Amino acid sequence: MIGLVLMALTFPANDAKARRTGNVRTQAIDMVMIHSTGGPTCDAGTGKPIWVRAGTLDEDMRKIEADPKLGVHYMIDRDGTLRASVPEDEVANHVLHYSGQSIGIELINDGDGLDPFPEAQLASLVKLLRDIKQRRGITRDGIKRHSDLDHALLSCDRTQRRKVDPGAAFPYESILNRVFQPR
Repeated sequence: MIGLVLMALTFPANDAKARRTGNVRTQAIDMVMIHSTGGPTCDAGTGKPIWVRAGTLDEDMRKIEADPKLGVHYMIDRDGTLRASVPEDEVANHVLHYSGQSIGIELINDGDGLDPFPEAQLASLVKLLRDIKQRRGITRDGIKRHSDLDHALLSCDRTQRRKVDPGAAFPYESILNRVFQPR
């Protein structure tokens, strides 16, 4: 099973500035964190809240890998294409206070509760989660949404949560059922 998933991964084109490594883990992996690439933020120019829409797989992977503070283990496009970035045995900074014990998966989606998650993307996510569950012993309670753990507010609007992903359109319970159903 591991070999099948690893062979299916496609890696981003070489980019000398891309960061695809993290610190060595000091904590056991007991969690998988699901994100969406879109979400609320503060506009640097106006200081007002804005919603950043999902980009493309290439754009979003390039942005994350170019950021010296962020990282992700996997990203899944709307068509189900899966890309790996930071190796699982290394820390990818994707969620405050939990990155050391978790694997981060980004889904290309606006995260606004309106943008649907295509079945091809969800099927790829289920396949990846089943593989991680098998290899890492992740329990149903160990698969979290970013919004489950990060309740911080935007600095430019103290009424708006900073992280709401993957959003209300994400079929969380259905995904958990598919990952943990007997085959």
